[in-house]
Amino acid sequence: MTHTPVDRLCRFLGTRPRFLALAAFLFAGDLKADPRLAWLPVDLTLLTGGLLALALGFRLLRGARLACVSGPALVGAWYATFLPGLVQAADSPYAVQKVATIFTFSLLASSAPFLLVEGERDLPLLVNAVAWFCLAIALGGLLGRAGAAEPVQRLQAFGAGSIALGRAAGQLFTLAALALVYGGHRQDGPGRFLARLFTFAVLALAGITALFSGARGPIVGALAALAAQLALGRTPLGRRLVRAGLAAGLFLAVLSSFLPFAPAGSLQRVTSFFRGRVGASETYRVNAVRAAWDLVPDAPWGIGWGRFATHVDPERGLPRQYPHNLLAEVTLESGWICGAVTVLVLAAALAAAWAGSDRPAGRMVFTLLVFHVCNAMVSGDLNDNRQLFVFISSALLPRGVTP
Repeated sequence: MTHTPVDRLCRFLGTRPRFLALAAFLFAGDLKADPRLAWLPVDLTLLTGGLLALALGFRLLRGARLACVSGPALVGAWYATFLPGLVQAADSPYAVQKVATIFTFSLLASSAPFLLVEGERDLPLLVNAVAWFCLAIALGGLLGRAGAAEPVQRLQAFGAGSIALGRAAGQLFTLAALALVYGGHRQDGPGRFLARLFTFAVLALAGITALFSGARGPIVGALAALAAQLALGRTPLGRRLVRAGLAAGLFLAVLSSFLPFAPAGSLQRVTSFFRGRVGASETYRVNAVRAAWDLVPDAPWGIGWGRFATHVDPERGLPRQYPHNLLAEVTLESGWICGAVTVLVLAAALAAAWAGSDRPAGRMVFTLLVFHVCNAMVSGDLNDNRQLFVFISSALLPRGVTP
């Protein structure tokens, strides 16, 4: 049997082309700000979305079918509750873009796992594709700092911003920690040691990058996700607690040696946060969420997508404003039913992911889902959370079923 170069590359990466297409689509928004991609004649999100749509079409032509009905039905019902916000959407460029993106790119991200994932054995391949993009972004951030002519206050990658870098590094840190604590290295002897050494190197790189980004949400999300897996996961810990403690101690030792190189702004933001000091960013987000919930009782059908700025306007006329909290945003802009169904979808996905957390694939999905739920509560608008949507759908897939 012959393999194309793409096939050989994907086998080496531990993934498949269709999952690389999905990961490229998920990270396109972070990558397209890179000046080195300015030569592209088409928006990168549109380009990768088209490639993902082609991959889905190819799967359908090859006879792929849905692994279950309940998951797509629940996600479909969730998107149906977005319609009241559509009817009342604001007449602004941001609102038009927001509505169009919800029912195209975000819907595409939510639908993709139901056709791309053939069974539970495919979930690690999907996660691996995401991890490779996270590694590329983390390396890009560190190399960019090394090549900077002047000191930077916060680390960024590909011009995508510190939060995007922090999210990529946070996910990578979470996955590397899972691999160290729960194993998964099939080699024996020196091969296993080298695999663990490489995994720890990835863990250290991701943790340092997350700190250097100064993004508090991804750091807290990674710690919360790992704590949830260790405390609530269905795999007995036993000696794994010792392994976790050793890995944590060694990582802290490595991290402390790199603190002198941390950007001053990032280090100040993180240390102030963990000391309980509230800055302008936290104050803005808390006030925005409070203002959103204060309006919810008077808007059972919502105020319309993109109208948060017209009712709250904490940034004095800037059009692209939102509460930085997924639940507050959907409940305010698309109504009480939308908020209730969003809670139902998140709860169902978390419960399903937890039920499978006794196996490696389920552990990865459960931990990343917790990570993205935490981030969705403190950062971004609805369309900034497409990775969350992918892992919601992945969690709702039946375990061990191959269509």
